[in-house]
Amino acid sequence: MSVALPPAAALSSRAPGVDILVISAADFHAEISLLGGQLLSFRAAGQQPLLYLSPQARYLPGKAIRGGVPLCWPWFGPHPDDASLPAHGVARTQAWRLDEVREDAGAFHVKLSGPECDGLTAEMEYRLGAAVEAALTTRNLGDRPQRLGAALHSYLAVGDARQAALSGLDGERCHDKVAGRESRWPDGEFRFRGEVDSIVYSERPALLRDPVWRRCIRVTAEGAGSVVVWNPAAEKTALLGDLPDAAWLDFVCVETANAGDDVRLLAPGASHRLACRLTLEPFHGEAGV
Repeated sequence: MSVALPPAAALSSRAPGVDILVISAADFHAEISLLGGQLLSFRAAGQQPLLYLSPQARYLPGKAIRGGVPLCWPWFGPHPDDASLPAHGVARTQAWRLDEVREDAGAFHVKLSGPECDGLTAEMEYRLGAAVEAALTTRNLGDRPQRLGAALHSYLAVGDARQAALSGLDGERCHDKVAGRESRWPDGEFRFRGEVDSIVYSERPALLRDPVWRRCIRVTAEGAGSVVVWNPAAEKTALLGDLPDAAWLDFVCVETANAGDDVRLLAPGASHRLACRLTLEPFHGEAGV
């Protein structure tokens, strides 16, 4: 079934089996991959990109695309019971169906339907305009409760990760996966001085300050009790074949998630909506959320 597209939207092929929805509006340019159902890029007019997309990303059916906002679903990290299953679930490596693209009140609305896994179904909605809004809705169509882990794995583009500062998560309980221990997130502005891979249990907005590009990115979540903060630093980046060696300087991942202790249990017939809003704000010299 073909979907009617507004004049500013078009479908193109990035590679065999990898179709891309391209939106070239007056105020922004964006791309959404139907492989993985993920927002690949968003760039407001006159601005640096909001999201980082690896120049070495692989566009192959069955493979995850490195960058943008990959969708981790219906589990985050390794599968809790079966180590042979792929990390971060099946959503980011499978084809999604484009259901709707429409323009309304200066914003573009995109709806996609994703895979089914153990009775769980996934739908994505994007609203692209003055801000980026992404919502992942999961429904349990089965006859038994199902565990649900998920993340909107946003690669936020920065001028230099070593100078970026993250605030808003002060003192929250977290699981530091690099150190392998439970701890508390530091108070004040957090700076990236090495590999960071933490699940922070917080429902508060986070603010990423970027003094190089003179801007802030605010991350506001809905339906999430955890935030995943990730930057691989130089040593880990060198092990990732779909990232340039210096790419860790170009992004910080601040992910809206249901991860770790925040995994949900969906009753038969129930649904859950995990959503984030990414907003560009003018740069200011002191932290504040």
